Amino acid sequence: MLIEAAYRAYSGQLLQAMIRFSRDEEAARDAVAQAFSKAWASRSRLEAMPEAAMRAWIYAAARNGLIDAKRRESRSVPMAEPPEEADPLSDPTDRMLIQSMLERLPQELAPLVRLRYYQGLNSTEIGRLLGIPAATVRTRLRAALGRMRAMLRDTH
Repeated sequence: MLIEAAYRAYSGQLLQAMIRFSRDEEAARDAVAQAFSKAWASRSRLEAMPEAAMRAWIYAAARNGLIDAKRRESRSVPMAEPPEEADPLSDPTDRMLIQSMLERLPQELAPLVRLRYYQGLNSTEIGRLLGIPAATVRTRLRAALGRMRAMLRDTH
């Protein structure tokens, strides 16, 4: 079956399936369009497949496109202005204690703690933002948390 014929035959059904899957019509339309674009790029291989296999390939491409888009959306951080720091603690004494501990951390560790625990960024996002490997971010976060635990033990 040709890609053009597959589009005419399946695009409406595929769109409805992707809307049900994502509950987001705009994202579903984008995913279907991307799936058929990918199918067009791979048309020589797909047109050699049985019709059922081609249909399954296109469906999987649309579904995977939706999943990837949702993942990107959930991880995107607007870079125009830095996100405001959330206040994870409502007790002023706890806030003061944590602020004091963050101020006593070495200069390279405190920003990592703020980005991870106040702004909710993961190690990959922090690494990309600071230009260091994600593994280095995780190592430094462990070191920072270890130092903060030691500071807590010293206060009690």
